[in-house]
Amino acid sequence: MKKISLFIVINAISLYLVSNLMDSMYIGSLKSLLILTIILGLLNSTIKPILKFLSFPITFLTLGLFSLVINALVLKLSFMIVSNVALYGFFSAIWASILLSIVNAVLYSILD
Repeated sequence: MKKISLFIVINAISLYLVSNLMDSMYIGSLKSLLILTIILGLLNSTIKPILKFLSFPITFLTLGLFSLVINALVLKLSFMIVSNVALYGFFSAIWASILLSIVNAVLYSILD
């Protein structure tokens, strides 16, 4: 339970920080942020492994760069599911997924 709550807190902080860094990302309220964090966690644990398995040949040919596209797709899908949040454009989703990965890594190294 402690690990799940740490995951939710770190991802919520990361999403909040990235939304403040990017003009093309909008999160309307704390409730939307928490729902987005939970939905993103669920999609990362269910949909993302399936997409990685199906796109393994493309990921192999691009030397792993296609995994950025998969991360952006999952992030964009989570923003489409939750109301009162917005992520404009697919390239913004790619940049947001890169920034989210960096901020998550820094926060996990500090808090874990």
